[in-house]
Amino acid sequence: MNTKTYLALDLELFWDENLHEAHRAMDPKSDRRATAVKRVMAASVFEFSIDGEGRVSTGDIVSWTEFGWGDEEALLHQLFDHLRARSHIPVLTFGGLATDIPVLVLAAMQYGVSLPPQLIDQPGRKGPRPHLDLGLMIRGGGRTWSHLSQVLLRMGIPDELVVAKPGVSRPKLDAEWLTLRDHVELDCLLLALAKTAWLGAQGTDALRFGPAAIALCAAFLRKRPQHIMAPMIIDYVMELEAGLRELAA
Repeated sequence: MNTKTYLALDLELFWDENLHEAHRAMDPKSDRRATAVKRVMAASVFEFSIDGEGRVSTGDIVSWTEFGWGDEEALLHQLFDHLRARSHIPVLTFGGLATDIPVLVLAAMQYGVSLPPQLIDQPGRKGPRPHLDLGLMIRGGGRTWSHLSQVLLRMGIPDELVVAKPGVSRPKLDAEWLTLRDHVELDCLLLALAKTAWLGAQGTDALRFGPAAIALCAAFLRKRPQHIMAPMIIDYVMELEAGLRELAA
């Protein structure tokens, strides 16, 4: 049976003030948007699969924060080891080729760490891609990008969940780091939902977004029942179930 499995990856970045000031000393026009002044403060990976019958199954959802592991380097070791142990599964990001992947490459260069196979640049590769950028897939041959939040709103994802999507500031308190962990994990779920809708639009056999989304959300809630956005996710599942009942009536 043709089963497609993905590792939805999301990062939360912050700009390093010391690096920023060093860049400004050489180039006063340098700003916080420069990729080279960004560092990783949190990362999460959510594994999910869709088989030839349109059924969804999920693996682990894992996350790491700089607070939990001590520093960026230790966090990256955990993330890279996790991806390396699943080297046969492609990594899925949204806009990752523009920011997330370059930041990970720069960090790997700084710490002398080998990138996992999915993130290694292999010019001339033939066959399945080890890294899939959903933002690039949606853009296609066009010139304009859609933000994931815009895509989610167009899909009918509740505003309460989408509002939680934009990036957050660097935490200062212990509790804020826990909130950041919830934030980066939710982003992985939202990315999985967007990818599922995209696969449906591409004509994937037997795939129906409603049942697939319910399965993804239910699996997420089983693994993270205390998530800060759990009530909103439950409301969304109930909304999807009500819609399916109407269709069946």
